[in-house]
Amino acid sequence: MFLSEISKCKLNLGLLIDTTRSIKYTNLPKLREALSSLVNQFDISPKGTHVSLETFDRTSTLHNTFNDSRYYSNKAVDDLINNRLQRLNQPTRLDKAFRTAKNLMFTEGSGQRTGVRSAMVLFTDGKSHPDTENFLLDIVTLKVSSLLSMFC
Repeated sequence: MFLSEISKCKLNLGLLIDTTRSIKYTNLPKLREALSSLVNQFDISPKGTHVSLETFDRTSTLHNTFNDSRYYSNKAVDDLINNRLQRLNQPTRLDKAFRTAKNLMFTEGSGQRTGVRSAMVLFTDGKSHPDTENFLLDIVTLKVSSLLSMFC
């Protein structure tokens, strides 16, 4: 499997998770399982991969930062995912998700480490609310790698 090949990578791994009703409550267990499977492909530790979790719907919430040492283990990140992915709201605002990632998640103040690759994984059904503002510039300035195209 491809992910097991990169599990030795040391990353700043940002997870942006759509928590809107279009995801459907019946899919929440599958989403939590998929995220758990993903993060458990990495060595989450003080000197390994650091994970930051953001959920979004009408607003965007950053639940932890890369430099939050409470989340330097796979179990702690699993628990965070399971605890934070419980409720669904409306509407989907991808612009707010990417703005939070750019301005709060992937910053030096939030523990983005210099010399360590940063990757972002976005889980969404892909349809944003009509009031969504243009977020292309936010994506371009993030400077993160696609997890599927990244090699260590």
